[in-house]
Amino acid sequence: MRRLALAGAAALLLAGCSGSDESGSDSASGASGSELSRMEAAEVVDASFTALEESGAAHVVGSIDENGAVQELDLQLEGDDVAGSITMDGVSVELISVGGQAYVQAPADFWASFGMPAEFAGQLEGQWVLMPAEAAGSFASLTLSGLVAELRASGGDTVKGEVTTDELDGEKVVVVTQENGSTFTTRDDDENPYPLVIEEQGDAPAMVEFSDFGEPAGIAAPPNPVDLTTLGG
Repeated sequence: MRRLALAGAAALLLAGCSGSDESGSDSASGASGSELSRMEAAEVVDASFTALEESGAAHVVGSIDENGAVQELDLQLEGDDVAGSITMDGVSVELISVGGQAYVQAPADFWASFGMPAEFAGQLEGQWVLMPAEAAGSFASLTLSGLVAELRASGGDTVKGEVTTDELDGEKVVVVTQENGSTFTTRDDDENPYPLVIEEQGDAPAMVEFSDFGEPAGIAAPPNPVDLTTLGG
């Protein structure tokens, strides 16, 4: 069975919401009050990414539309552990990665798409499956620090744009707006400038929302998982 690529799909979705717009300005017009609101665009984003990584835990929900194909994710990230779901091509896959081991719950069609014989794929329908070490390794970047690294690597903390202040659900926020209309909204808090929403415009519209910073939900391995190696996959 070929290597599971769920983590890579999630990383691409997240990275898709952080492309830089080099032609934008670095002005902070309309920004007043907090130190954060007086920073340049790249400084705001960099501070927000740092706060996210240092929070230790966060809930991340996102989607990206590429040529009509929508991919979605809903993940709880806690240190090196993750739990949640990723939807690709209309197929929803539940995943848990905890203590260096990865588990996946998916429909039979998902397993069959990796070349698994139908009789084995049917056995895995709706079952939590313990993935082989090679596949578990693909989840290594799907962590809180891995998410931040992906966002930075794709140019997320080198954005250029106008910095303004606003309110979101009654909370003061700082908004970086790029020339193409993409926005990065972060909490207007000098101590904890957590990112709240990243919205990307363009050929592949995407949005990622963050919440529950520093609030671990307690990720645990599922009970009685099926060991994939015993099926000869």
